[in-house]
Amino acid sequence: MFGSHRPDAESVEAAPRDGVGSQTRSQEFPLASHGHRHDVDVMRVLAGLTVMVGHSGGVLIGRGEGADTNHAWLLGHLAEAVNPWAVPMFFMIAGWATLVGAPPRTGAKVWDRIIRHFVPLFAWSFIFILGFNFFDTDSVDVRHDLARTFLEAGRPAFHLWYLYAYIPLVLIFGTLVLFWRGLRPWKLAALCVILAGSSVWAPFVLEQLGSGQTAWKWGIATYQVVYFCLGAFFIHYAKDIRPPMWALVLTFGACALGVFWWESDYSYPIANANPLIVGLAASVILIISRIELGERTKRFFTTLAGASFGAFLVHVFFLELFFEHLFVIDASPVVLVVQYLGYLGLTAVLSYSLSLAWGRLRLRRILG
Repeated sequence: MFGSHRPDAESVEAAPRDGVGSQTRSQEFPLASHGHRHDVDVMRVLAGLTVMVGHSGGVLIGRGEGADTNHAWLLGHLAEAVNPWAVPMFFMIAGWATLVGAPPRTGAKVWDRIIRHFVPLFAWSFIFILGFNFFDTDSVDVRHDLARTFLEAGRPAFHLWYLYAYIPLVLIFGTLVLFWRGLRPWKLAALCVILAGSSVWAPFVLEQLGSGQTAWKWGIATYQVVYFCLGAFFIHYAKDIRPPMWALVLTFGACALGVFWWESDYSYPIANANPLIVGLAASVILIISRIELGERTKRFFTTLAGASFGAFLVHVFFLELFFEHLFVIDASPVVLVVQYLGYLGLTAVLSYSLSLAWGRLRLRRILG
């Protein structure tokens, strides 16, 4: 995701260290690209910030439904209207990185990418469960929620759900890339087979163990595969696809209005497979690819991109504090907007500051 798949020394990596196969094919991978993509850094940062916009809007929608006025509810839906492209963008960037930007040359690289997401997933699941239990014991069943972490994401770490699909995508497509290169990553392939049957054997094992846990969310949906592949195409060819800027802005605005209507009048929340989200995501990619950045701005976004995954992981703590507990839901429209922008800014600044801090302490492998 955010800072995990940047093209690096792997682009000029030596011959594969694992597997037996054709080195020639490894060197002829059709879509391999070279050079750092600063526009992808911007996409990572904006996707992370937009998730915060959407999650905070969701809190206002939930709280606003019981308020004396519907101003908070309306503000929440406005925030949600521009948000749905963000999580699909995680899958799209991963698809570009795996298939185009930095396709793995060795099985060790695929394992590394899996571990770099797997470890923070469980680290933060435990941190959230224990942290929320400390402050509010009525809402967290520690034993139950810790066990559930191995099966699915749930409150309080609800935002980690996408990693239960993201990691399998990296595994499956990373393995396919290695086979394409002529390698034989049998251990990865065996893990893919185990994953393929997990929707059958996992519930059976849980039942035999007498577990009350029933959910199993490790796996991928069709729309996630489509976003993964669309991301590889749109991000790779973004510089060559050049519709007028006004058309891109108009497309984004029209899709956002469509999302607003869908969520406020038809069904909330909107499904990630909704075609409106494809329009939002494609517009964002093509708009960002047209923006020219100065050197200082590039360095700034590269730094933030490296901290975006961690900021995303921790932001729910501040979301809970600012929007669940401190936000005054029955305020006037002007005060609502001022509160919203202030608390959203604080959430972003504190989340990124913490992520940058543990990055300097070399805890990125554990905390993301």
